[in-house]
Amino acid sequence: AVATCRILRQMIVTRRTFLAGLLPVATVATSPAASWSQPRARLGYLSGGRKDDNAANTLDILRAALRELGWRAGDNLLIEERWSGGDSASLPRLARELVAQRPDVLACTGTTETRVLQAATGTIPIVFLQVAADPVTAGFVQTIVRPGRNITGFTQAPQFLWSKRIALLTDVLGRPPRRLAWLGNPGNTTTATSWPDARDAAAQFKCDVIRVDAGARADLERAFEMIKGRDALLVQFDFLFAVERRRIAELAARHRIPAIYENRMQVLGGGLMSYGADLRENYRQGAGYVHRILNGAMVGDLPVVQPSRFEFVLNLKAARALGLKVTPAFLARADEVVE
Repeated sequence: AVATCRILRQMIVTRRTFLAGLLPVATVATSPAASWSQPRARLGYLSGGRKDDNAANTLDILRAALRELGWRAGDNLLIEERWSGGDSASLPRLARELVAQRPDVLACTGTTETRVLQAATGTIPIVFLQVAADPVTAGFVQTIVRPGRNITGFTQAPQFLWSKRIALLTDVLGRPPRRLAWLGNPGNTTTATSWPDARDAAAQFKCDVIRVDAGARADLERAFEMIKGRDALLVQFDFLFAVERRRIAELAARHRIPAIYENRMQVLGGGLMSYGADLRENYRQGAGYVHRILNGAMVGDLPVVQPSRFEFVLNLKAARALGLKVTPAFLARADEVVE
């Protein structure tokens, strides 16, 4: 009996020693900081922009907002990125590459990016972050309130804002711009609706407007040869134009054409002024949708969110270079002034 008790005590000690030896390993393995032992969520991100364009890299905003929600890129969240650099023709291939990675959720920038992801998958949840088209008419969702499919997200701005932009041009010029030009990219799927809306807005102001297309950087010089002599220019939001925003601003300045854009990004690149939704807020809110989907929410139950804040951004240096007299009243209307 004594011998048996001694053997049992030795077995207990040995088991305790064994468990004590495992304890540090177990602590490390279950620690939140030990990302190698945690299941990682996978996010696919598709953008028509350029990755090294820091001023326009809205993925940084999305990543920062996700971090606040507890998702740390490289730790408990893996992000697969694809960028077209303004080349819309490459987007279908990039979409297929992302889908092949089998992410838990996909996030993308604009209308064209959403369309190619929709063609690539009907099951992986997709969150669009700045669609300019009506998502119902575009066939992305069934309704705004109940999208119903595998797609939801955030819209960019209603197209009736072209009227507001022409009104701003009228104020800064001191007269209505009778001869307008509209610059768009034929490779952008939004062009089919954006151009008619801009044309209708011009008609309301009794403006003669022409459409000028540029689908590549090489087209911009020719495009501005067609635009020169016009009173003012309307510029569609497009990732090619975002990538080439400094070039577009230079050409507009050379031909002395006041231009208004849909997004502040163009103004930061030297453009005269912009009026449109604050897309930075879309990316902050978009992180919330990604978070909810990763935690089990059904994408078809998350309503499409339309922008509630619009911003007027003015570049004073560009205005002076064009010889425009910016009144104190007009300046006071700007949400942001670029010196």
